[in-house]
Amino acid sequence: MNTTWFIRTTTFSIFVASMMMISSCAEEGAEPDLPGADRDKYVGSWLCKESVNGNQVAAFTINIQKVGQNDSVKVFNFSNVGSGDYATWLISGNSITIPAQTVAGVDFGGTGFYSSGDLDLNYTSDTETISALCTSN
Repeated sequence: MNTTWFIRTTTFSIFVASMMMISSCAEEGAEPDLPGADRDKYVGSWLCKESVNGNQVAAFTINIQKVGQNDSVKVFNFSNVGSGDYATWLISGNSITIPAQTVAGVDFGGTGFYSSGDLDLNYTSDTETISALCTSN
């Protein structure tokens, strides 16, 4: 009976020691992939230059803040509608989705992406097709 107890105790001890060694193999100082980290690079003030049919029509500043779920941001003054009004964007990595929404009485929807520190946007504003390039301030 002592032999059985010894084998079970030894097996359990080896299992526990193995689990401790495996868990200690994690890279020290590695940051976890935190939810919402994708949108961190978007937060702040951006200078946007809008073009309609290839003609630059406006330059203005937008301000982006995190909000709600891990993939959402508020974009104040989007398409120069006013600093108190905001659109909501959804962020996934370098991709931007501008869901269909009405901001300050104007209907918007579109897409964009983050590249080399800039935001490249393509969206509709009521009946116009707009492109905008935004650079961080």
